[in-house]
Amino acid sequence: MGAPITFGLFGRLALDQVAYREVAAAVDATGRFEENFTNRGIRSYLWGPLMLFGDDADRRATIERLKMMHGQVKGKGRGHFDGERFSALNPAVWKWVGTSSLLVFYTGYVTTYPHLSAEEREVVYRTARWMSEMDLPSDASSVPRTVAEMEAYYEQVAAEHLADNEFLQWANRSFGEMPVPTLIGPRWLHLLITPAWRLLTPALSRPARICAEAAAHPRMRELLGIEWTPAKQREFRLWTALIRGARRLLPKWAVLEPMAYNRYRYERLRSAYAKPQLTSFAPPK
Repeated sequence: MGAPITFGLFGRLALDQVAYREVAAAVDATGRFEENFTNRGIRSYLWGPLMLFGDDADRRATIERLKMMHGQVKGKGRGHFDGERFSALNPAVWKWVGTSSLLVFYTGYVTTYPHLSAEEREVVYRTARWMSEMDLPSDASSVPRTVAEMEAYYEQVAAEHLADNEFLQWANRSFGEMPVPTLIGPRWLHLLITPAWRLLTPALSRPARICAEAAAHPRMRELLGIEWTPAKQREFRLWTALIRGARRLLPKWAVLEPMAYNRYRYERLRSAYAKPQLTSFAPPK
């Protein structure tokens, strides 16, 4: 959960969110993706460490702020989604987006480590769910609690709701043509790096495309026109081998994002302080 490489290489799986028409209408209406697709992705990523690895007070504050800001996303769609009513706090929509977001990490992990047992996969899923839980006060908004429930729920949504739309196809194309991020630095710097950015982005984004295509649900492969070939399978095995090698061999500070690494160090120190402590203060018998 704390490795940016997971989000980066499997983040494209979140396209399934906008295959759900009400979600696509909502994000299209906000205009933030269209303004700068890269900036929107970076902002989405940065919410994660605050919610996952902050202290309890910061986590609660982040979750409540996310709920409050999503409460402002409501109305009717425009253009291709004209007349489509949407609300980010619709429990059914909240459940779908929450499940999809969790599955970026879960699916990325179990796809990278394909030999996990069913019990181990359950541990991965429940841990990810516990860390990212931010349900609304409605049972209908709750992310499925087990792998079996999640798989059944995903199949239901895939059959009943996931469909092609203009925003889905635009977002899919945008992953390979991402604009220069403008959140940091002056405008002259953005203009300076634009030629190199445009030249390198297609090549640098290819590992993420291959990894996401490998892990995508069959319905999403169909909607995005993904043709899975033996060559892509070989390339995917290469990338997953590199991911496993990096996690095993590189130091934790190089693998984990800063807040996750800070939490890792804290828990190591906490364990070291607790290890020599007595188990009881009671007088000996």
